[in-house]
Amino acid sequence: MVMMGRTAEALFWIGRYSERTENHARLIDVYYHIREDREGSSSQAWSRLIDTIGDRTAFTEQFGNFTEQNVLQYITLDKNNANSLLACTNHARANLRNIREKMPSELWDILNGLYLWLKEKEVRDITNDSPHLFYRFIRDTLSMFQGAATSVMPRQNEWHFVEAGRYLERAENLLRLLQSLCAEYAREDFNSYPLMLAVLKSVSGYESYRKEYADTVNLNTIIKFLMLNETFPRSVSFAIQSLERSFKGIQLDDPELNNAVHKLEKLAGKVKANLACMDEDDMQSGKLEATLQSLRDSCNLMGARMSKVFFPSREEVIA
Repeated sequence: MVMMGRTAEALFWIGRYSERTENHARLIDVYYHIREDREGSSSQAWSRLIDTIGDRTAFTEQFGNFTEQNVLQYITLDKNNANSLLACTNHARANLRNIREKMPSELWDILNGLYLWLKEKEVRDITNDSPHLFYRFIRDTLSMFQGAATSVMPRQNEWHFVEAGRYLERAENLLRLLQSLCAEYAREDFNSYPLMLAVLKSVSGYESYRKEYADTVNLNTIIKFLMLNETFPRSVSFAIQSLERSFKGIQLDDPELNNAVHKLEKLAGKVKANLACMDEDDMQSGKLEATLQSLRDSCNLMGARMSKVFFPSREEVIA
């Protein structure tokens, strides 16, 4: 079945934006609750969150100070921040609306409901009640969205494009998160233990990690778990394997595009092979940062090639 480029593009970005929204909601929730456990000023904790999922330059130009009010507004509800939860939800909703007649109605109902709920919120709605419940609601709603898609979408190209977007976004988010963790760990005056726990909890990986490493919590084992574990759904290795399966699942009738899909498969396979070849030496500080950046560059290249091959007409926002 040959799919129109604009349909494939919308499906791909539905996957990316919904995954980005869920990922950011997880991070904000965890950072919010550990901020008092970390030494240093509150503004330092909030600035680190901006560095992890936002744009420091854009934030300081608009708000100046790293206060709780400013940061929550910027990363959650700011319409001018293309990567805020509200903006990402709106982007995913807009793409879904464009192909609404081709998609299960349950998906529109869930995503549209989340957008309308978020649109009416203000920062005081987050802080006056329970921030944990606020961000938990967003996470749970997007889990429901993913569950509905898994339950009702035929395993055809529509599904594979959504999955490709979702797992490419997940791999990039994980690599960015690990880069942030490494940067914090390198600070000699910084007790990174609360942050390491926060990183595991932000990907719902704390229990799975404990099963494998018991009470050992250090940077190397966390990096190894989140990079190389092939069974944990929120590891880089799992995301790349899933992305490769999505590429394999995309069947197009045009022989020229089939060749392009094959090149994407080879690129994902190369990243997977690089992960498989990582050893203890690659996880030492100094070399690890370069490895993480190289993997991020490969993910960016895959995204760019997908855009060039399937939907070259316009560009969406890269986190």
